[in-house]
Amino acid sequence: MYRLLISIFLLFLSFTSLQAAPTTTNTYEIEVVVFENRLTDLEGGETWSRTPPGPIVSEKGKDETLVAGEKLLQDSPLWEAAIALEKSGQHHVLTHLRWQQSAEAKSVSKPVKISSESGELGGSLRFYLSRYLIVDLNLILRVPPSGGFFGVLGQEKEETVFQLSEPRRIKVSEMHYFDHPKFGALVRVSPVKATAQP
Repeated sequence: MYRLLISIFLLFLSFTSLQAAPTTTNTYEIEVVVFENRLTDLEGGETWSRTPPGPIVSEKGKDETLVAGEKLLQDSPLWEAAIALEKSGQHHVLTHLRWQQSAEAKSVSKPVKISSESGELGGSLRFYLSRYLIVDLNLILRVPPSGGFFGVLGQEKEETVFQLSEPRRIKVSEMHYFDHPKFGALVRVSPVKATAQP
């Protein structure tokens, strides 16, 4: 009888502990800070495209981008990094976004639109699950010509276009830096824990 009571007690204890433990889900919080480098020596004398690339579309040929959610939240993990970049005087934060989404297969995942309010930054971030978690960043920065769009004798100058395109396997809860001589991006993906069901 004593052993039976102990067994029932242990069984009950393990059952309640399983019920109370929060479970993880397939939902992740994604945070992105995109910034422009304002140091001319970082460009390294490279020649950049002056032909604007076409619009960024999904693999199905349609623009199916989602719109990112909250902007510039002060309690976010990358908030201090964004502030430090802006205060340095050598960088300018173009956008800071944060949202939640599930990790799905690439064939069904939808890119999230990334843009700046002034319009010089555009593109998308696609987050999906392959064998690993992947962030596929595809951004375009358009820089107007110095001195305006019109030069001597009214000749029209073209804007310079910079593109950052990179798919990368990522680890959760780590900051990832996507590098480009003219602009860069910080990305952090964190798992969202589900609350315990009563």
